[in-house]
Amino acid sequence: MTVFARRRRIQTLVATVLLLFVVSRLYPLSGDADSSSYHFGWHPHGKGRPALALPPDYDPYLEPAVSQSEYCNERFTPKYLDDFRTHAIQYCAAGSTASLRCFQGHSRDEGAVDSLCIGQGATLDLALGQFTLDCELRNPDKNETNRGLIPFDQIKPEWYESGPRWIFDHHLKVQRGPSDGATTRSASEGRPGNPQFALLVKRECNSNIWHCLMEIWTMMLTFDLLRTTPDPSRQGAAFFSDVADLTNTQAIVLDDLSDGHLMDLWTIFTGRPPVRLADILDDPEQARAFAEVPRNVIVPLAGAANPLWQNDWVDHDCGHAPTLRTFVRRVEAFYGISAEEGEREGDSPITLTFVNRTGSRKLADQEALLAAVAAKHPHVRIQSVDFATLSFPEQIRVARATDVLLGVHGAGLTHTMFMRDGRGAVVEIRPATNDYRGFRNLAFMKGLHYFTALVEQIPARGKVVKRDSWHWDDVRIGLDEFMGLVDAAIAAVSH
Repeated sequence: MTVFARRRRIQTLVATVLLLFVVSRLYPLSGDADSSSYHFGWHPHGKGRPALALPPDYDPYLEPAVSQSEYCNERFTPKYLDDFRTHAIQYCAAGSTASLRCFQGHSRDEGAVDSLCIGQGATLDLALGQFTLDCELRNPDKNETNRGLIPFDQIKPEWYESGPRWIFDHHLKVQRGPSDGATTRSASEGRPGNPQFALLVKRECNSNIWHCLMEIWTMMLTFDLLRTTPDPSRQGAAFFSDVADLTNTQAIVLDDLSDGHLMDLWTIFTGRPPVRLADILDDPEQARAFAEVPRNVIVPLAGAANPLWQNDWVDHDCGHAPTLRTFVRRVEAFYGISAEEGEREGDSPITLTFVNRTGSRKLADQEALLAAVAAKHPHVRIQSVDFATLSFPEQIRVARATDVLLGVHGAGLTHTMFMRDGRGAVVEIRPATNDYRGFRNLAFMKGLHYFTALVEQIPARGKVVKRDSWHWDDVRIGLDEFMGLVDAAIAAVSH
C-alpha cells in the first residue's frame, strides 16, 4: 500500500468516525435521551436554513436582517426558540411508561427560567378529574444543572393562576405508576403511528386584549418549537407535524372563564373548536375515550413569559422582529384579512383613530380636543372608536386602515401591532406616574413613528395621586400640547 493510499484510508476512517458521532448526537438511540443537543442553526445574518426548517410563514420576515442588539435578537427572532431547544430536559427516569420533556428559556433579565413541556402517554383520570403521566421524576444531573436546567419542582408559577406550574399542580399529575382511576389501554389501539394531542389551556383572562394576545402568541411559539425540534421517539421527525398531527389535536380549556373575544384563536393549530375539561368529564363517552387512549399533552409557554412583557420599562430599538410579524400575519390570515387590506391609495385622506376609553383612564374634554384637530386638519378623517364594541376581526380591520392611532395608555393601543408595517404613527398619552415603554417599543418593532407625553392625572374625589393610581385615574392634557403631538404625527405620515 502506498503512503498516499494509506493516508487516504486514515482520512476516510476519521471522517466516518466523525460522521457517526454527529449522527449519534442528533438522533440518540435511547428513547430517553436528552434532546438538548439539537441546535436550530439560525442567526440574524445567516443564509442557511435549520435542520428542521421554520414554518414557511416566517420566510417573508427573516430577511433583510438589520443590525440590532443581542437583547432584540434573543427575544424577537428565531434565536428565542433556539434558546428553548438547546435547553431541553427529560424529567422521567428510565423505566417510566410516560415521557415528560420540558424546554426552558433564559431570556428574562432577572434570571427566571420559563418552561414549556410535552408529556407523552398521558391519560385522563376520571376520579381525579386530571390528566396523569406514569413518570418517575428525576432531577437534573450535574451537567444539566450547569447548563441552566432546573428541577421539575422549580418550574415557577405565573400570575392569574396560569402557566405550566399551575397546570401541573391542578390538571396534570406526574407520578410513578398508574393512578387509581386509570383505565388505560394500549395506545396502539388508537391510530397507529398518529398519536392524539391535547393542548392544555389555562387562560389568565378573557377580556383584556393585550393579555389574551400575549398568551395566544406564546401558544403559537410553543407549537413552532415542537414543529421544528426532532423527537427521538419519532426517528428524528418533529414532536409535532402539521401534516400528521393537526387533525388529531384538541385544545382543552381548563379554566371556567367565559369564552371572550379571542377563544377561536386557540384553534389555529387544531382546526376544531376547543372543548372544556368540565364538559369532557360530564360526557361519559368523551371521558372514556380520554381515559383509555394515551395521548400527548402540550403544556404551553405562559402568556406572562411572552418576551413583549420584558420589553416594557426600558427603551429598546428592536427593528427586526420576525416572530412578532409572523404572529400578526397568522392572526390576520386566520380571519381572512389579506396583507394588502387597509392600504391607503393615492390622495385618499389620512385616517386618525382615537381609542375611546369608557372605563378607566378617560381623556378629559376629548370631544373638544378632537374638534380642534378636525378644524385644523380638515383633510384628515377622524374617528373615535370604542374597540370593545367591535368583533376582533373588525378591530384588526380598523387598525390596518389607521394612519395615526391616538389614545391614552391602555390595552386599546395593542392595536399598534396590527397597523401596517412602516406606515403610520402612534400617539400615546401617558398618566404622569406611568413610565411604561411597551407601546413605544412595539411601534418601533413595526416601523411606526411614535409620539408621547406624560400628562396630569385626575384623581377621584377625595383621593390623591399615588404611584400606581394611573391604572384608574382619568387624565388631562392642555390643548397646545395635544395639538403639538397630533400635528407631528400627521406630518410624519403625510410624506
